[in-house]
Amino acid sequence: MAVKSSDDRLYNYKLKHDSEVIKKQNDQRRDRMLAKQETSQAELVNIEERAKVILGTFGVPTWTYPAYLNFVREAWKKSKKFHDQTLAKETIVIEDKWVSRELKRPVLEELRKQTLGIPDVR
Repeated sequence: MAVKSSDDRLYNYKLKHDSEVIKKQNDQRRDRMLAKQETSQAELVNIEERAKVILGTFGVPTWTYPAYLNFVREAWKKSKKFHDQTLAKETIVIEDKWVSRELKRPVLEELRKQTLGIPDVR
């Protein structure tokens, strides 16, 4: 297998970073990217609203809401990448991290189950 010369590599690098080409590619992707972002943000807002109801039910102090919502956001992000047992195990790792930051495990478990529908695998 032949190795590319430095001239070929430099030429390809310059092509990759041509601002007109990049702009054209981004313009073509823009509508789809906006649609995906709109869907994701709506889903996340829905999840956060449900999480706030659960936090209120548990009587969690409002000054800790951002930490609990960060847990929900982090677990939600994992749910976009993993599924089933892998997702459940990943969220347990996230849960343990937030418990070490002094959040209450029963609240985190309820948030995981009710907002994201991720079962317990412990």
